[in-house]
Amino acid sequence: MKREVYPVILAHTLEEYVQRLELVEQSSADWVQVDIMDGQFVPNITVMPNEFMSIRTKLKVEAHLMTHRPERYFSDLTVANVSRVLIHVESAETADDLRTILKQAADYFNEVGIVINPFSPIEQWHLGLPIHCIQLMGVVPGQSGQHMLDGTADRIRELRAMGWGGTIGIDGGVTEENIASLIDAGANRFVVASHVFANNAVKQNLQHFNQLVTGGAL
Repeated sequence: MKREVYPVILAHTLEEYVQRLELVEQSSADWVQVDIMDGQFVPNITVMPNEFMSIRTKLKVEAHLMTHRPERYFSDLTVANVSRVLIHVESAETADDLRTILKQAADYFNEVGIVINPFSPIEQWHLGLPIHCIQLMGVVPGQSGQHMLDGTADRIRELRAMGWGGTIGIDGGVTEENIASLIDAGANRFVVASHVFANNAVKQNLQHFNQLVTGGAL
């Protein structure tokens, strides 16, 4: 299974969003993940889809919706040429509500995935949802630069042992020191924010992370 590193943009203003997007565009990245926070699902607030939907990019865009009622943003995200959305299982009150949201998302986007917070159980029914990927949070969502929580690799192994053969992404606390253990556990997509944007050297930092996940074969 292909291993990928996704730079992630967590921006509080449109100016910051554009600056970070331009840095990613100058790198080898094909995809960029954009964090969207409404100040309710998580305390932090980011630039919202209605603010950046007119910005065009050559990159494929994935939106990580850390929001209540994520379906509210689907239309604006489509205008922003977002190809994939990731929806927190915790944003729905019931399993049926989550299935309804995912069905709505499928009408707008090429691919849909779910996100599971570190203290939420991974349940067997998650694997039967109409999704393309599962992203596990390595930190409590809402803030960049946190250290990965203990037990994250164990949760990857748990998900593989349950029979999930698709993409497993890890978001939060991914570093050059722990990425090998995450690969060994079964993850194949790595979402990196602060370490990719360190010193604004996105091109060089992303190249380094790509070498780590490919064993140096780029």
